[in-house]
Amino acid sequence: MSHFRAIIGTITPRVPLHVGTGEATETADGLLRRDVQGRLLIPGTALAGVLRSIATRLGPRLGAKVCMALEVSPGERSDETQPRRQSEDTQQPCNCLVCRLFGDWNPQDLPRNRGEPEEKWLTPTGRASRLIVYDAALDESPASLIRDGVGIDRTTGAAARRERAKFSLEVLPAAPPAAVEADGAGAEYNEAKPTFKLRIEIKPGANEAEDEAQLQLLAAALAEWKAEHGAIGGRVSRGLGAFTLSKVQFVERELDRATTLLEFLKDGPPWQATGGDYGWVDRQTTAARARVQPLDREKHKQSKAFVARTWALAEFTLTATGPFLTHDLVQAARGGFDHAPLLTAYFNSHRPILPGSSLRGVLRSQAERIARTLATHAASQTANAREDFLIHCPACHPLTTKTNDPVASCNSFIKKLDKVERDRIEREGAGDKMCLACQLFGNTWQGSRLRVEDAPLREGTTAEFKVLDFLAIDRFTGGGRDSAKFDAVVLWQPEFSVRLVLENPEAWELGWLALTLRDLHDGLATVGFGRSKGFGRCKIKEGKLTLGYLRDEDFPLPEEKMGADEARQKAGKAARNAGQRLRAGRPENEYSGLYRVVTYDESKHDDWLVLADGWVAAFNQQVAIHERDNDFILENDSYFGGVDHLYPVKPEVNA
Repeated sequence: MSHFRAIIGTITPRVPLHVGTGEATETADGLLRRDVQGRLLIPGTALAGVLRSIATRLGPRLGAKVCMALEVSPGERSDETQPRRQSEDTQQPCNCLVCRLFGDWNPQDLPRNRGEPEEKWLTPTGRASRLIVYDAALDESPASLIRDGVGIDRTTGAAARRERAKFSLEVLPAAPPAAVEADGAGAEYNEAKPTFKLRIEIKPGANEAEDEAQLQLLAAALAEWKAEHGAIGGRVSRGLGAFTLSKVQFVERELDRATTLLEFLKDGPPWQATGGDYGWVDRQTTAARARVQPLDREKHKQSKAFVARTWALAEFTLTATGPFLTHDLVQAARGGFDHAPLLTAYFNSHRPILPGSSLRGVLRSQAERIARTLATHAASQTANAREDFLIHCPACHPLTTKTNDPVASCNSFIKKLDKVERDRIEREGAGDKMCLACQLFGNTWQGSRLRVEDAPLREGTTAEFKVLDFLAIDRFTGGGRDSAKFDAVVLWQPEFSVRLVLENPEAWELGWLALTLRDLHDGLATVGFGRSKGFGRCKIKEGKLTLGYLRDEDFPLPEEKMGADEARQKAGKAARNAGQRLRAGRPENEYSGLYRVVTYDESKHDDWLVLADGWVAAFNQQVAIHERDNDFILENDSYFGGVDHLYPVKPEVNA
């Protein structure tokens, strides 16, 4: 290898990380991956997979054809001469820009002539990756954590005991303790974040023009990591895996030259160099912006949900108005209390953290309640209210397992389908077949585009702990019940820095999230443990919204067709005008990676408010027109027919 080219950088997790092995023990359901030396590591396959996923979504916007991995119907093929998948008779490689860089997504053998002997029948097709992505290991593996989670029953608001939705994961803390010597009692700990070394070697390309296009695509994908849009490992939508890429340099060496070879022998391997080109990613990304192409929405009606268009980033401070607790079993056992808050590590000097899974669960549960309330109200205006609701219900109960359960989950209906249809859904996704809640928040068959990161304590604030004692009351005597005393260590009015990221948001999805966050701010939803005890009521302050979009037509605006409702039509039109004004007022040099960005500005508060009203109108319209697929129509619900049974009206007749 005479021509050496590599990209070197540093990956720093911002939140806890879980790159698992798929194995479980008595300690946890999911263990961290380690090498033979016991070091925690991120496999090169995991890094390459996440990087390829970003490149696959960006590729079609840079003039490349859509990769077969994203095409979901024959009508969406970029080249009608090639099949959507490699069938038994006519297997063909994808040969898109992404596959030429990362290797064909599903390389197989090509049948040539069935009349020939079998040993001559199959010929390899496709190509290998030009990139070699190395494992990233920690030289000093810090102490790990066990993160517990539980599903919430949508009817009772408590833990879902019947579904047994309890799980635990081993995670690498984002800021593990680095012990230092201390005099006197106790030890002190410094928060030193773990860092992983990114190393990607690039093989020579076929020609200069193709090499330039592929390197620009690679740089655009890395720019997303630099802009803190990356997440790796498991449970990324529930708060884990977000990271930052920094100190990125492009290293190039001609090892066939005597001077360069002597430097290599003297100074060590080129991937340990520090004198590379640190501006390479930014220059390549700037050049790639000029190549961004419009997305043909008519041709790519299905895959447009996956091809890169836009993203929304919401950042705000979540402030508890009173006691707050996210229970950690391990921390409680270590401290000798019945309940204790989750910390960034198992040491008293470490700060509390709000798990993304806790906040995400609250957001989904409240979002489902909003959507089902609107559908219930609309159905009650019809002659057959119950039947209308079963057909139009926009949000399932994701923890149910049977199709005859009230508001049965989309998962239960998918499992009931025949194997051919299940395999198709597994390959291509269920899409519009699923309820609106599963389309936004995801399920076991389709990942979520919404990431709710773990929220650290707001910078500059300290945690105030209080110990509370509780005593159960005997319902017969009115006094304290024997052995029914428990205690808890709670946080008093903590402030957390929350970060929500939604990829390719639709206008109705943004409106739905806006309504959900408003309910959280108004106290209609609580976070964490002890809702019935007054815990977990929060306020939102210091809100900031950033929208990233590749082209003006990608900006998330309500559709022109908003039904017959005059108020919705008016709100949609006003929102489209407000969005146009916001785009026009964007500074020309304001970018985040490949994307243009518009950030909330107090001086343009009125336009943002009008835009949000349009998003809410789009959500109301989406709920109004939503109709479940024939294979997903509900059999039972928890409201219609149940209210009369629970609260019967018995007229009294006076004799």
